[in-house]
Amino acid sequence: MPLPLTRYLTGLAGLLCAVLLSVSQPAHADRLTEQRRQYDQAQSALARGDHARFEALKVQLRDYPLYPYLLLESLRQRIDHAPHREIEQFLSTHGDLPAARSIKNSWFKRLLKEQDWARLRKHADPASLTAEIECPLVMQTWREGKVQQAMERARELWTVGQSQPNDCDPLFERWRAAGGLTEEVAWERIRLALLYRQDALARYLTRYMPSQTALAERFVATATDPRRLSQTSQYRVTASQPQDKLTDMVTVALRRLGRDDADAALELWPLYQHLPFTEEQRLALTRDIGVRLARRHQLEALAFMATNDPQMQDDTVTEWRGRLALRTGQWNNLLELTRNMPDHLREQSRWRYWELRASQLADAAIGELETEYALLANERDFYGFLAAERSRRPYAINHQPAAVDARAAARVSNTDGIIRAREFYARGEYLDARREWYHAERLFSREELIAQAALARQMDWYFPAIRGISKAQHWDDLDIRFPLAYREPITRQANLRQLNSTWVYAITRQESGFMVDARSHAGALGLMQLMPATARETARRYSIPLANTGPAVLEPERNIALGTAYLSQLYGQFQGNRVLASAAYNAGPGRVRQWTRDIPALPSDIWIETIPFDETRTYVQSVLTYGVIYGEKLGIRQAVMEPHERYIE
Repeated sequence: MPLPLTRYLTGLAGLLCAVLLSVSQPAHADRLTEQRRQYDQAQSALARGDHARFEALKVQLRDYPLYPYLLLESLRQRIDHAPHREIEQFLSTHGDLPAARSIKNSWFKRLLKEQDWARLRKHADPASLTAEIECPLVMQTWREGKVQQAMERARELWTVGQSQPNDCDPLFERWRAAGGLTEEVAWERIRLALLYRQDALARYLTRYMPSQTALAERFVATATDPRRLSQTSQYRVTASQPQDKLTDMVTVALRRLGRDDADAALELWPLYQHLPFTEEQRLALTRDIGVRLARRHQLEALAFMATNDPQMQDDTVTEWRGRLALRTGQWNNLLELTRNMPDHLREQSRWRYWELRASQLADAAIGELETEYALLANERDFYGFLAAERSRRPYAINHQPAAVDARAAARVSNTDGIIRAREFYARGEYLDARREWYHAERLFSREELIAQAALARQMDWYFPAIRGISKAQHWDDLDIRFPLAYREPITRQANLRQLNSTWVYAITRQESGFMVDARSHAGALGLMQLMPATARETARRYSIPLANTGPAVLEPERNIALGTAYLSQLYGQFQGNRVLASAAYNAGPGRVRQWTRDIPALPSDIWIETIPFDETRTYVQSVLTYGVIYGEKLGIRQAVMEPHERYIE
């Protein structure tokens, strides 16, 4: 029986589409390969100054995703003489490039030289201008008769804690000549300079206090040698040393001393606590003296912090009051603190957990509090998992895949920055790929951020996926947040070193988020963030081939082999205790030995909570939490802490 015409035509159209698609896909791939080759050639031609060759290649690359970067580099080379209209056109068309800001700043400097104020104001964003650009602009505002506006901005630009660029000198000279620089303004800048430890600048500024030169010089001398405060006869309120100025002097000196020697600062404090410190000054002093003492677990800091922040206005001070009470066994104090904390702290799982623990530690007869811990056990975090163990409940893993909106996904996929990022990624230029990817996300809605994260996960581009789903605050998609990346080398190396793969996964996830080319500011490299010296020593110790400590360390399998070997070394040093070994991986074994030296047996949850370094505390808690999550994903039962890890001795 013959097919109806409509069905025949529909089938034929589908067949033709399939044929065209099968033909077009290889053709497109071939075209893209050719464009990548031409793009490299165009960059090389531009670098060697062969502009004819560059222009010929550029014409063929107009539909290549990275075409704007050729225009960008060409403009960068000609920024001092390129037509302004060309630059404006580029910024209008390609201003969304992450690197466009550098072109714009170079162009602004040229416009300053040419005194093209109209163009400069048209394109300048006041919120992001550097002083180098803004000072001449303010000077021009003055010339145009807006004197009061210019005077006020000149004062703001001058009153900072560090030196300003020479471009600001003409503005500052006119401002001073017009009477803008009063002794009060000079005093404020001296104060800021001393807080930033810009002592030479502060000494220079004393010349602007002609009627109070001796006082200004004493301010500098006291800040640079705070122990002078022990000479109380020199620091009394007098006509030449008014109370407000004396309070400033004492505040800055004690804050600086607190950062260097908190014990000495605390010893001097009773001599000056009668001064009328502002609330801001008291809180700053408490952070620089009290918190530093609390990080060293010194009991005397409790009273100091309570006296200077009785209303718990500073979160850092409040939390360290709690930690110090915890570390020094002040259970009732801790219980009172947790019950009176501001709501935004008290509602956190951290302090909900410690309120329950404080209740038990303060009164042994109170029992297990299983019902109370069960309420907290619904949280998927370090404290929720600890609460689950105490209430004998399963961990609340609560995986919920993100629902990706199709329209949002289409918008993301068709965004120019995302297209450029994917091309950089395909070329193996991961740094530029991330720059484009992150720059594009700044304008995305929450639904688009989720779609972007899902797209990155489809590409096995793990770190941007993790970052994106976190920015969207969708915490429950554990496939995106905790991928089983590099599973074969991680499990193989973990087995080789007799480590649980859940721990190796947790360390790697915390260290780099599976960013292959990760480089820290300190110089750590790769998936497991190894310092070059550590990589060399580990390679030697475990006979792992390592030709160099640059590209070779970044190779995923080699990095995992080196990182896992070093982790096993720490595991052995700390008697198979992942709590201590994880802390050592982050802060170094020397510091961990220092933190555990001469302490009585201490529950590990208390030891972790009172780690002096905020970064290391968060690191250890995250690693132990991630270990539980990876245990679920790998089908391995992994406790937050094993029985032998629950006490530090």
